[in-house]
Amino acid sequence: MPKTDTKTQILNSAERLFAQKGFDAVSLRNIIETAGVNLAAVHYHFGSKQALLHAVVSRRFSPINKERLAMLAEARTNAGKHKPKLETVLEALFVPVFRAKASHKSEGSFTRLIGRVVFDRNAELQQFMLKELSQVVIQFSRAFEEALPELDKTEMDWRSHFMTGAMAHTLCNADLLASFTGTDASASRYETTVQRLVEFTAAGFRAKVMSRSTKARAKRKTKGT
Repeated sequence: MPKTDTKTQILNSAERLFAQKGFDAVSLRNIIETAGVNLAAVHYHFGSKQALLHAVVSRRFSPINKERLAMLAEARTNAGKHKPKLETVLEALFVPVFRAKASHKSEGSFTRLIGRVVFDRNAELQQFMLKELSQVVIQFSRAFEEALPELDKTEMDWRSHFMTGAMAHTLCNADLLASFTGTDASASRYETTVQRLVEFTAAGFRAKVMSRSTKARAKRKTKGT
């Protein structure tokens, strides 16, 4: 078995620790002790803890986002003069990350890392992810708008927010489904999971838009509680 190079060794150790404890709770000392390297090696390869954090996240998410954009581009080509269907756009967004989870040697570590990236309130990480996801957000927002021209920006923002939440919860908490219902939602069955997620989120995107009067009543009810 080939020996892991020092840089990869540091990345692997940092990823495990970040996933387990959160980004703010992990120190460089924790990382070098786990990786079995000295501080000079971390500074040589990465320069700082923040740069190491960026490298850890980018190593996992850059290939996912590249595949997402490639799948969306292929969907546009296949659609020809038409626009890609909503379900095809959702598949391009979901499949790469679920497939990456299924192919990862340590599914638990990868799942926890996703959870940290999605739910951790680390401001530096959030800013980095905004940059990392910028092209994905731009291209997929455009595709959703083309597939659902009847939705205004506010309605699209809300539905995209709920869609993102459903995706993140499904990625990070598949074990809950198995615990409560006995349904197999393991990463190895990601095709079935993606199919169900696409059907669910597509229905949410296509749900009837509330009328102004209904929105007004809901707003008054909220103020009254």
